[in-house]
Amino acid sequence: MPYAPDRLPRRLQELPPRQARFCLEIEAFFREIAPPDLAPGATLTVAFSHGADSTALLLALACLAPRLRVSLAACHLDHGLRASSAAEAERAGAFCRDMGIAFYGERVDVAALAKARGAGLEEAGRLARYAFFERVRGRTGAALTCLGHHLDDLCEDVILRLVRGAGWPALGGMPAADPERALVRPLLMTPRARIEEFLRELRASWIEDPSNAGRDYRRNRIRGDVLPRLTEENPGFGRAVARLWRLARLDAEYFDGLTASHLPPLTQDGPAARPGAIVVGASELAGAHPALRLRLLKAALDRLGPGESRADSLFDLADAWARGRMGGMFRFPGGKLARVAPGGVECLRVAGARRAGGAKKRPGG
Repeated sequence: MPYAPDRLPRRLQELPPRQARFCLEIEAFFREIAPPDLAPGATLTVAFSHGADSTALLLALACLAPRLRVSLAACHLDHGLRASSAAEAERAGAFCRDMGIAFYGERVDVAALAKARGAGLEEAGRLARYAFFERVRGRTGAALTCLGHHLDDLCEDVILRLVRGAGWPALGGMPAADPERALVRPLLMTPRARIEEFLRELRASWIEDPSNAGRDYRRNRIRGDVLPRLTEENPGFGRAVARLWRLARLDAEYFDGLTASHLPPLTQDGPAARPGAIVVGASELAGAHPALRLRLLKAALDRLGPGESRADSLFDLADAWARGRMGGMFRFPGGKLARVAPGGVECLRVAGARRAGGAKKRPGG
């Protein structure tokens, strides 16, 4: 019989030794990824679906709050996609109230949002969640929103990025911290099995989302079919992905600094560029190693906003510039366009450009 929330541990000292270590490992990673200017007494909001990952995260942070010198609030978005969702939202709210944690709940008709935007349910749900998290953060004055993504999620993300053709270091997977959106993922180095063990040891209940068992979405197929086979081949696959993630973060920091030093005016309009365009100059491209050249082009496209620039598309663009194919144009996800010009490569947003899928070249470009 699961414990009622009001009987669950509230302090690190109340936990069994192994589960206390679980919390301390989360604390160590949180300190690694949290902004250095996080003020004592700051509020953290926890995205709380009442699934296993978010339940473990909320319980661990509740025990760590005195050590981290933070206060907590939980936020739950009801997507309205299942008949049981309203009851699940009520259970999540009751759990937090019994724990003495402030709870913020909201319902969004994600199906209607998807129809209005012409998007899939996954994409509409993601947009709704992050907009909701930001609203709650604004209401509470919270410094950060904590998400429950764990190591198994990171493994899935790496595989998905590989399938999509992502380049390095993006192939290393989702970031543990997103300063622009004030998001952190304290469980990102923690396996799902360890999370469930923590909850079972505490006899804490959680809600299983039945949609996770379906095969309609690619992520679910990766989770249910591909990842178990990879783990059979290498039981340490999760640890290997964690190492890959750490290498990717180091390389990303290095190349970010390198692109900034080689291209200081990246955020400015280049000479003869169209309004709003970013030009990677011919002199910077000509003097750069091919590895840096690709990253200069990617950095320019990234500055234009969301939309992942895939490796094969960047190779095509760099090759077109190297071969002097003036006027060659390449469309990238996110409504972005890159044009090879005598002065370098011009990158800009274009109305009516493709918003998803791979980059497209102009015929003959």
